[in-house]
Amino acid sequence: MIDSQMSKILEEVRTFPLELEKLKEIVLANLVLIGEIPAPTGEEQQRISFVMERMVEYGVEMCATDELGNGLAFLPGRKGKQTILIVAHADTPFPANVDHTFSVNSTEVHGPGVADNSLGVAVLTSLPFLLDKLKIQLESNLLLLTSVRNLNQGNQEGLKFFLANSKQPIDVGIVLEGAPLGRLNFKSIASLGGLVSCQINRRISQESAIKILCQVISSLNSIPLPQETHTFLTLGAIQAGVSYKYPARHGRLQFQVRSSSDDTIKEITGIIYNLLDNISQQPGVSAHFRQIASSKCGGVDSNHPLVLCARKIHEVLKITPQDSIYSPAVSAFVEHKIPALCIGLTEAENVNYEDEFIEIEPLIVGIAQLIGILMAIDGGRQCKTSTRG
Repeated sequence: MIDSQMSKILEEVRTFPLELEKLKEIVLANLVLIGEIPAPTGEEQQRISFVMERMVEYGVEMCATDELGNGLAFLPGRKGKQTILIVAHADTPFPANVDHTFSVNSTEVHGPGVADNSLGVAVLTSLPFLLDKLKIQLESNLLLLTSVRNLNQGNQEGLKFFLANSKQPIDVGIVLEGAPLGRLNFKSIASLGGLVSCQINRRISQESAIKILCQVISSLNSIPLPQETHTFLTLGAIQAGVSYKYPARHGRLQFQVRSSSDDTIKEITGIIYNLLDNISQQPGVSAHFRQIASSKCGGVDSNHPLVLCARKIHEVLKITPQDSIYSPAVSAFVEHKIPALCIGLTEAENVNYEDEFIEIEPLIVGIAQLIGILMAIDGGRQCKTSTRG
């Protein structure tokens, strides 16, 4: 991009927070309406339907759902020589029987799933309205995707399905997450999401499934994790038993291994299978390992024009950058060699707990960031560079 073009964009971006402040009530209204619709993974259709209806109200003529249930909205550009895909996952980690009532005060919005990822969906839904009010019409096509089956065992199935079947070539991807503001992820780290299921045959053993899971945890912790490939183990969740009075008959453990090396993940996966085989040799004990999520290494380099454009937008909006450049959120794009960013929209606390909340004031800057990045991609030939081979 010619420096003068970028300078003009940056000058305009500086004015966005003031303009968006006048429009924030629309975004907050959409956030509450969307967030109060339960959307556990695999049960997102009511939320998707609302999003599609809302976009039609904003004048988006091309709205539909695909075979998997993803919500799609297409905004044609003036020239349409490239297409920018913006995606926000619709599902949250909370079951439908959790109280999804949201509360709003002058500084915060509270509710389960508000940051992950009702806010991302609300901003995506509001984007056509915001662009219209700001009188911004891009040269590029915008494809807005509200994806399903993203979290946990969903393993980004909705986004992966769309990218594998889309007839519209995608040049750039932007992933919207509610928090934190300042995240700029452009690389995917290799990862393995694992589920260990343990069952005790009471006719043979009086052992507790909890004790067996403790053996599994001890074995996992004994696996050498190469520091040169930045490999980490996270023990995420455990469920077992029905009462303090009886040995647990069954239990489940969920964990994740992350690494900067696909080969390291492959090697550790084989070790885990062997560990579970050994533990299952105990009489009456059945322990099984299943992969429930995965991602591969890849993405663009830190000097890629897309990343440089985004960092300039962050700088002009005085957004403090987060440390990590890695996120599995861009892994689906990596598989299709599409340059992509994952950005956060505001600050949040207690994410993935029922008392989750987001801050309103930084959200205005977060939305300005998104629109600024879109303008930078749209206005600069370099930012449009694809990594397709």
